[in-house]
Amino acid sequence: MFIYFVVFLTTGTFMVLIVNADEGSAPWIGLLARNHGIVFVWHLACWMTLGMFSNYYWDLFNLGKGLESVQVERIILPLLVSPIVFYPTYNLWLSSSSQSYILFEVIAFQSGFFWQALFTKAKPLDQATVIPWSVNNNGAARNAPAKSVGSSTAVN
Repeated sequence: MFIYFVVFLTTGTFMVLIVNADEGSAPWIGLLARNHGIVFVWHLACWMTLGMFSNYYWDLFNLGKGLESVQVERIILPLLVSPIVFYPTYNLWLSSSSQSYILFEVIAFQSGFFWQALFTKAKPLDQATVIPWSVNNNGAARNAPAKSVGSSTAVN
């Protein structure tokens, strides 16, 4: 846990130095500024991990439990799926032209906090499941009787 805080504070400090860098800055700050992507990716990963930890503690405290009820194996699960959770945030940052770093930090934290939303609903769909908002609603098409335009269904 100590290493996490060191990486988080170090990358945060580096990002402040990078954003405020100019031609008169020290050479090592210029080197950081030229390679700001590496520093920022690590910083985003720290924000996402902070979101995962926050979600765990939020759920724990909502159950009326304290820090003595922390189970390490329950914290490790989000860390195992963190690359899957982090990938969309990383791609969003790569494809964006925005220079607002705080926006992506908030998105990374939110992705970490709501990591379970990606996996609680991830299960195979039944064949008979009808998804009303889907474009290709095969389930409804198979179950609905075929009607032709202008024909009558009444029996004479």
